[in-house]
Amino acid sequence: MNHKDLAQDILKHIGGSENVQNAIHCMTRLRLTLKDSSRANSEEISRLDGVIQVADTAGQYQIIIGNDVGYVYKEFAKLIDHNPEASGQIVQNKDHSFKGYFNRFANLITGIFAPIIPAIAGAGMLKALLILLPMLNLMKEDSQTYLVLKIISDAAFFFLPILLAYTSSQKFGTNPMVSMALAGVLLHPNLTALFSSGDPVAFAGIPLKAVSYGASVIPIILIVWLMSYVERLADKLSPGPVKIFMVPLITMIIVAPIGLLFLGPLGMYLGAGLAAGVLWIQQTAGWAAVAILAVFLPFIVMFGMQKVFYPVVIASLASPGYDALIGVAMLAANFAQGGGALAVSFKTKDPKLKQIAMSGGISALFGITEPALYGVHLKLKKTLLACMIGAGVSGIFVGLIKLKAFVMVSPGIATMPIFIEKGTSNFTFAIIGAVISAVVAFIAVYIIGFKDAENEVVQKSNEPISTTENTRNR
Repeated sequence: MNHKDLAQDILKHIGGSENVQNAIHCMTRLRLTLKDSSRANSEEISRLDGVIQVADTAGQYQIIIGNDVGYVYKEFAKLIDHNPEASGQIVQNKDHSFKGYFNRFANLITGIFAPIIPAIAGAGMLKALLILLPMLNLMKEDSQTYLVLKIISDAAFFFLPILLAYTSSQKFGTNPMVSMALAGVLLHPNLTALFSSGDPVAFAGIPLKAVSYGASVIPIILIVWLMSYVERLADKLSPGPVKIFMVPLITMIIVAPIGLLFLGPLGMYLGAGLAAGVLWIQQTAGWAAVAILAVFLPFIVMFGMQKVFYPVVIASLASPGYDALIGVAMLAANFAQGGGALAVSFKTKDPKLKQIAMSGGISALFGITEPALYGVHLKLKKTLLACMIGAGVSGIFVGLIKLKAFVMVSPGIATMPIFIEKGTSNFTFAIIGAVISAVVAFIAVYIIGFKDAENEVVQKSNEPISTTENTRNR
């Protein structure tokens, strides 16, 4: 695959750079906000070498590329002269139906959370390794090296409001530097010291609620949202020669106090409510919630809606400190798709499908399911059912033993340390759950059977296929 050529071809078939409002990417998808999605030729794009599938959903035009999406995005960004500060404006969608509102919400969540995932995933994996190293007697917890590594692993989480301030500014169309400065207010050590002193703290005679905003999510999003209105008003009121300092001055002096007095505490309450809601689901539905989510995750991924779970997972990791629903269900779903795709690779007679299924299966076992989902299971259909069976069986198991994930990253072979919990069998149970998922899906593919690309019926039985039936299938 030539990344530059693919980027050029994609741009040509979506209506050119003038039709691109915004461009981001996640682990496998180039996510575009187009001014007019009707100008995009999905059929031609899906035929391009390197493109797995195209999905126009949730207010985004999504081109599923796979593991090379980051390289393609870099070339694509050069072609459109991508400037995040200029292209992050919200596209006004006049669809006031429930679907329209939901698509805008999903687009907003994706745009805010998807770009920060590499930082969160990297820091989270380091946290998992810092649990593992002392257990293997490779490093002492009181050593200075360990303490420095712990600081490195904590930084992305503690300063999460600053990361979210930047990405939120892209979606709300605000100045990113001023947005990040407002996040800095929430995390300022002097403010933290004031709150920690135990003495009442007030602004203009109004009491401030003592809150620790480190690793918080919702407060800064609400603050940047308010900033988008204040900044535009300040820009209108400020004379041209003094805009450079007057606009940020007015913005900060209005938004920061409102954030500390009202939006910050409100956001913390909402975050606590979200975490409590997830905990209630886990306590009420228990293993059934995990199993059901594991079974239907392929359809959620198919529409690119899995990013909606990001705030839920982050809230759960903040309190109670682990994710016993989303990440656990993903473990079952990912390994099921991997096992199912490998079964197809072993069973099919078609060389091209064999290659696609093998690479897709390995990718799924490492946490990236789109190649297997789009390249194999959605085309064969029956194998998707087999994967759902594998995910369901594994989902019941990991749900019953109350498996926990401690890092927000797609579960796979390389990321299994996210299930390490000192002093428990959590990691062992995670491995067992993964094996159950892959093996059950693998066996289910053989039992259910499928039709490969050459329309040769692959069955559990070794009985010959009649000439009449074979002709009909062609």
